[in-house]
Amino acid sequence: MPKKISECKMENDGHDLFINLDGIRIAKRGHPGTPHAKQWVSLEPGYAVRDSADLSEIEIEFNGVRLQ
Repeated sequence: MPKKISECKMENDGHDLFINLDGIRIAKRGHPGTPHAKQWVSLEPGYAVRDSADLSEIEIEFNGVRLQ
């Protein structure tokens, strides 16, 4: 059964941009000029975060199952 999301939000701590899922930072945005620029870097095992094709939203997967 897929994991259920209660709350998903973007957080900016003044230096980094994070995806916070149910109170846990699951991904961080790569900094410009680094190999991960314009990509989401997973901070928690099993999670993958990507921008949608038109950049209007993000896609979140947990262990290969799309959550959002």
